[in-house]
Amino acid sequence: MNSTKLSSVDVSVVVIGRNEGQRLERCLRSVGLANWGSSRHELIYVDSRSTDSSVALARASGATALVLDDASPCASKARNLGWKAARGQYVLFLDGDTELHPDFVQRALVTLSEPQLCAAWGHRRESRPQQSLYTKLLDLDWIYPTGRTLYFGGDVLVRRAALEQVDGFDPTLKAGEEPELCARLRAAGWEIEHIDAPMTQHDLAVNSFRAYWLRAYRSGIAYAEVAQRMRLRGDVLWQHESRRDFHHGLLFAASPVLLLAAAWLEPAVAMTLVALALLYLLRTALRCAWKAPGQRVLCAQYAVHAHFQKIPALFGQIKWRQAARQHSEIALVDYKQDTIRTGGISIKALLVRALSPLAWCQRVVGQRLRRVWSLARLQEGIGRRVDPSNVIMGSIELHGTRNIHLGGGALIYPGVYLETQGAGSITLGDGVVLSRGVHIVAFERVVLGQGCMVGEYTSIRDANHKLDATSTRSSGHISAPIDIGANVWIGRGSSVLMGACIGANSVVAANAVLTKPIGAQQIVGGVPAKALRQNALFYNLAV
Repeated sequence: MNSTKLSSVDVSVVVIGRNEGQRLERCLRSVGLANWGSSRHELIYVDSRSTDSSVALARASGATALVLDDASPCASKARNLGWKAARGQYVLFLDGDTELHPDFVQRALVTLSEPQLCAAWGHRRESRPQQSLYTKLLDLDWIYPTGRTLYFGGDVLVRRAALEQVDGFDPTLKAGEEPELCARLRAAGWEIEHIDAPMTQHDLAVNSFRAYWLRAYRSGIAYAEVAQRMRLRGDVLWQHESRRDFHHGLLFAASPVLLLAAAWLEPAVAMTLVALALLYLLRTALRCAWKAPGQRVLCAQYAVHAHFQKIPALFGQIKWRQAARQHSEIALVDYKQDTIRTGGISIKALLVRALSPLAWCQRVVGQRLRRVWSLARLQEGIGRRVDPSNVIMGSIELHGTRNIHLGGGALIYPGVYLETQGAGSITLGDGVVLSRGVHIVAFERVVLGQGCMVGEYTSIRDANHKLDATSTRSSGHISAPIDIGANVWIGRGSSVLMGACIGANSVVAANAVLTKPIGAQQIVGGVPAKALRQNALFYNLAV
């Protein structure tokens, strides 16, 4: 670029956008209304394949409109196209959803009179922070300390010579392109100043949880990718923040499961964890009080936001790591679109993917804790040691004298009911399976041999009420023991009544009512149950 061409313009304003509509119109108008003093400026708009009338609107506003003809558009490519077509000694980058403050350019040009400075930026704030709680909170994210900084954002005044020296933005970055550029500028000896002056009003337009989630998800992608590049370059930028957000995101994502597990095992521990979490939020609220002086409720809400947003950011980091391992490209995440897609993935699929680690944690960790807790409750309930090889899937309801004996290797599902009365006992052999809802009541003796399987909602009772014209309930019981041999299979919904012993290797069909003893190796079914045939498996006959 020769000096004659550059001298014709002092500041080139490069606005980038995609389907911004009225926001773009307000942005371009604000550039024309700015206080330019004696500075000469030009206006360039770079469009990233909008489907609305953005290009025509820009040209009608007097801007030079360029179209980024790229199958995978992004901000870095758009900005590169803009500044390389510009003629100014300085380039003012603006996003199409911002409005330029009238006095910012003059303030920034004075600041850049210091030769070591390559860029100056001011305060970006939301133009309509009250449009949603999300925007109100995200507005505080724009507030940074002033002075020398490590990086700038999307709105900034930059020396063109500095851009040329480092060849502008990295076109392979879909997000986080500004901090990455700043790292290369600082490596080349340049410095960056954040001035205490209003710069732009921004229209974030985050009015739904979906948009809020995707915005944080995109920031996670940027954190991961830029941090990795800085790590290879030996730059401190985002190293601590990326690791912190990843670990905090894991903790916050798992916190509901951890809290539920604590509440289940020991309520006092859960209450302590809740108290610590509230103190942690209070600490964050106090630390960010300088961003919203005197607004305690807003600071408390911002504290929740500051930590919650690390969860979608975590999944953004995970997504980038997966893409890096697979050497694939992540498509642009556009949270402002009506129909939002992220790399061909729908919002529903994104949320399913995001919640999958929580589901895994609940399934693996929660299930194991529940089994251990159920085994401990059973052992405490019957007052004797229960072999740890038994798998107790959920709570067992115990009643009466609890004279219950278990072998090893049993599998007992939730909702099982065990009751012993008087001298009655229940004995379960090794490897017994009791499905959900099984009821066993013993006034005398119920024995299940090794390897017996009892289907869902089966009832095994060795006693009946005596009939009494006045009160059957108070008439007492008659009983006869039930002995069930090894390797018996009792189908779902069956009833095994007093004295109905079952020989080894027999099968009781579903919903059968067994009132009499049956021998070994029988298959029975019906109401009342009758022999259907012998169990052919044990006679080497075809079934």
